[in-house]
Amino acid sequence: MNNSVMNLKHPPQQKMTMQFKLAMMFFIVMFISASISISVLLLIFSPVMKDNAKAQMTNFAMSVQDLEKEGYSYDRIVSLLNTSSYDIEPLSKDNKDVEFFKPELEETGYAITTEGIVPRAVMITKICGNYVRINTFNNENVFWIVNLVTIVAFMSSILLGTIITTIVGRTMLQPIHDLSMATSEVARGNFSVRVRENGSDEYGLLQRNFNKMAQELSGIETLRGDFISNVSHEFKTPLASIQGFAKLLQDPELDPADRAEYTQIIIDETSRLSKLSSNILNLTKLENQTTIGKKKRFRIDEQIRKIILMLEPEWSKKDIDMDIDLEDILYVGNEDLMGQIWQNIVNNAIKFTPQNGKIKVNLFRSSTGIVCKIWDNGPQIPADKKDKIFEKFYQGDRSRATEGNGLGLALVKRIVDLADGKITVDNPFEGGVVFVIELPYQTEGMM
Repeated sequence: MNNSVMNLKHPPQQKMTMQFKLAMMFFIVMFISASISISVLLLIFSPVMKDNAKAQMTNFAMSVQDLEKEGYSYDRIVSLLNTSSYDIEPLSKDNKDVEFFKPELEETGYAITTEGIVPRAVMITKICGNYVRINTFNNENVFWIVNLVTIVAFMSSILLGTIITTIVGRTMLQPIHDLSMATSEVARGNFSVRVRENGSDEYGLLQRNFNKMAQELSGIETLRGDFISNVSHEFKTPLASIQGFAKLLQDPELDPADRAEYTQIIIDETSRLSKLSSNILNLTKLENQTTIGKKKRFRIDEQIRKIILMLEPEWSKKDIDMDIDLEDILYVGNEDLMGQIWQNIVNNAIKFTPQNGKIKVNLFRSSTGIVCKIWDNGPQIPADKKDKIFEKFYQGDRSRATEGNGLGLALVKRIVDLADGKITVDNPFEGGVVFVIELPYQTEGMM
């Protein structure tokens, strides 16, 4: 998989889960809202509808009585009043409903009942001496059709809204689906995965942050791989050398001069291994530290001067001109760790300074803190490599990597960070390379 933005494919389960939940939430909310609204409306208007239904039935009964007075027969009255709004059913005299409402029928000539939230009016009356039941809620009644259409419209609106919510939800949740799939790729160790960055809203911010995270993890994974590879290489080389010269020393006829040379090589390689192990342990310890550790007050200029004197055999062998200008400065910090800064950088300068070259060490107070500049006239560092020289095992241009294992500057950077300081490297106009270490100036305890 390359570094380009992925067109992520979604498995059906993951694709539908959030969409289904969103659609179901909309459906349930709308169904409950519609049910409550209809119920409330029916409860409010039910008395009115009951009165209206009774009034219709009363008018129907009056119409029957008027037609009877005019001499219309039973069949004629039924044919005139049996419309789509009414359902007329003949009843026998011994019908249980007739018996139940008989007192009311004898008094008024009709008995009306209403029931249900959507009122259903039923009337028992006489037409030319024949009992009939009249129902206003038959299948062809306009009132029934209106109610049915209303219910169907409500349900259709809910279903249509659910479908629209599903479609819109899919678009809205697509970035989350992409992030979910990309996160799965990262969990499997694929740190090159990226997601599309759309807009400046919350989704866009989340996508940008994910891409930054994946990029950082990719860098960390690369450093981890390089670290393991470089450690293996750094240990393998001196071990192979020790093994080879140790075998040569087993030759009983070996010349004493060669024996002494081989022995010295083994000693040097052993020292190199010891220094490498020590640097790895120190760097690991420092990377797990969050503070500089135990502090004390000491003369930082005297510390630098002693380290330069300690390294005198190294720079004397190359006839290096040492230009030292150190201002008297008291500093409060970890003396041992600070000593590692000056020892590594000065030793680094000695290594890369040519024969009869020059090194300048300058320590002074600035307006913001303490500044130490260490310059050598060795080969300059390519601009694209300057930000990487403080990484573990990074040696960059071989012109400045003739010795060492690439851990010294990583140690220096970590110590400076723990001291809340800053270290930079630059190629000045006059040539060579200059390291600039800036430390915060603490007035308390320094004077």
